[in-house]
Amino acid sequence: MISNVIVTDDATESSEKAIEKAVELVKQLKARLTLIHVIDNIEVPASLILGNDRVLIESARSKIGKALEKGWNKRAKDIIEKLKNDKEILEVDSKCLTGNAAEKILEFTNTNKTDIIVMGASRRLKGMSKIKALGSVTRKVSELANCPVLVVH
Repeated sequence: MISNVIVTDDATESSEKAIEKAVELVKQLKARLTLIHVIDNIEVPASLILGNDRVLIESARSKIGKALEKGWNKRAKDIIEKLKNDKEILEVDSKCLTGNAAEKILEFTNTNKTDIIVMGASRRLKGMSKIKALGSVTRKVSELANCPVLVVH
């Protein structure tokens, strides 16, 4: 029985479609929905304009990360408020993680008893290139997840 659905959100058109499909699923299954967003680690070159001042570099990295998280939390709040108005949706929440996207999604789903992951597919590549593309978060998650993964195109 599916009771816990995770949907990844990177604010792209494909993740919008994935959220729509995930909502359809949770309505039919009376399942819980969790929106997940991952902020990549922010790499700042040591030779940035700030010179080699590690304190300034770490401060800048922290401020950027907090701004990104604040923006996503606002987006998630708006999505959740909209979904909570739908009486067919029983429970919905969100989680913002920081790190390698595929690793963090897999880690979260493994520790939170996820029954299915819903993800949008990138439309940047076409044909065989799309299938063979290395580094794709969707591909890595679909290959390594311990639960089914629904890829929405």
